[in-house]
Amino acid sequence: MKKVKFKEKVMPRSADYFFGKPRLEMTGRECLVDGLQSIVEYSNDKITVSLGSQIITFFGDNLRINSFTREGAVVEGNIISMEFSS
Repeated sequence: MKKVKFKEKVMPRSADYFFGKPRLEMTGRECLVDGLQSIVEYSNDKITVSLGSQIITFFGDNLRINSFTREGAVVEGNIISMEFSS
């Protein structure tokens, strides 16, 4: 039987990720927000967060912040749209 070697594949990351720049990652019904500075508005259908120089507003149904740390937060629920402003 012939042995097959697999190489570990490392996903490339942008330089911004390593320098603490804001980052969003959507998976299913949640959005990971890195670089969060504050929560501006919080309700069941609208969550607005500040990333310093940028404001992001999530619109949807049954929205909530599942976890909140110094580095970021996870917004969960039926996210219908997002609005970016500065």
